[in-house]
Amino acid sequence: MGTKRIGLARVEALIENLKRDLALGGSTISGNKRKVVALTDAGEAAAIRVPLTVAESGTVFLVPGLTNGGQTLVLPALDADTVGTTYTFNMTATAAQTLTISTPGAEKIIGCVPDGAGDNAAASDANDSVAFAATAIVGTHFSLTCVSATAGIAWLLHDVVEGIAVNTGTVVLA
Repeated sequence: MGTKRIGLARVEALIENLKRDLALGGSTISGNKRKVVALTDAGEAAAIRVPLTVAESGTVFLVPGLTNGGQTLVLPALDADTVGTTYTFNMTATAAQTLTISTPGAEKIIGCVPDGAGDNAAASDANDSVAFAATAIVGTHFSLTCVSATAGIAWLLHDVVEGIAVNTGTVVLA
């Protein structure tokens, strides 16, 4: 009986194309870290950087104080591969200018921001953007997760933490 040999490239291609759930059965994964990216002030009213990508999902973005004019950052376009994508944004200084994170088109952001009364009654739906107001201080943060391929409910704003008294006013949905 002969042997069948296949090349390394073919083995790699077969492994990379596996689409399986992995049952870890109580196993522990260690050494896993989230990527952290420090954004750089654009120095003017402009895009603070190129649009976010799905490959950057899980990243914590550190937002510096902004020196001149409101700046923007755009979420990736919506498609089936975008669902599950998550980003976290954290102020590392007083914002001084507005940083707006917006959808690229008809996609909407749903969620709520604290209203200062402790009941989170400031619920929202169908917003085009979320922003750090100029008054946002160190530690103010929030996360965005793509939860649907339906444009009207595509992104969920969650884990909103305001850094100022009464926990309100520096994370704004519009």
